[in-house]
Amino acid sequence: MGRRPALALLDILRGEGVDRVFGNPGTTELLFLAALAETADAPAYVLGIHEGAVVSMADGYARAIRRPAFVSLHIAAGLANGLIGLLNARRSRTPLVVMAGQQDRRHLQQDPMLSGDLVALARPAVKAAVDVQHARDLPLAVRRAFALAVRPPAGPVFLSVPMDLLAEDTEVEVPPRTPTPRAGPAAGLDRAAVLLGRAARPAIVAGDGVGRDDAVRALVRVAETCGAPVHHQPMADCLDFPGEVGLPATFQGKTSSASQ
Repeated sequence: MGRRPALALLDILRGEGVDRVFGNPGTTELLFLAALAETADAPAYVLGIHEGAVVSMADGYARAIRRPAFVSLHIAAGLANGLIGLLNARRSRTPLVVMAGQQDRRHLQQDPMLSGDLVALARPAVKAAVDVQHARDLPLAVRRAFALAVRPPAGPVFLSVPMDLLAEDTEVEVPPRTPTPRAGPAAGLDRAAVLLGRAARPAIVAGDGVGRDDAVRALVRVAETCGAPVHHQPMADCLDFPGEVGLPATFQGKTSSASQ
């Protein structure tokens, strides 16, 4: 059974585990806001007074809950204000789905206020940018955006949605969610173990993949077994190797002092 475009969007958000929408709205988001207000179990709306703060809040929330956060921005100006946050999210591999309202498609040739090429504006700061032009394509585009946001390397995905698209008097089908398979172990682990074991003076550089995958304890065991000093990745976003002060007993080892 089909759903109106705005309600179909809410169905997908709920199915993807979205419980908050971070946004700074304008006229092009009115129908989306109306659907949020009229739906009892809709995600909560977290209002920010500037898009830079909005995207940063969503970035932090996605890191905390370990799944994609959803952001609603307003037209070209709002997207431009949020670009620094999107660049940071892409650098940090934070999964975000970002939707910006575009002006009514019937008026675009008249160059309405604050309109612009949203996809071109967003593309350098995101993994992918999609211009949704038909209501029937919206559900699939949103589903794909959530899947792409978490696919390694994770990052923000952008959708441009014209305001009149959500107002279309039509019903659209909501595709089922496709579960994201867990990543398997990297190839060549046995060879890496042999090379590390044979090394006369091994050293380890702990990158953000360690923190993102909760592998700090495993890395501590490897470093202690090999007697290897550990260096932290520059410009790191995660705690990829513990410092010495206040460590649990399982972290107290001969390499801890080398991690400073």
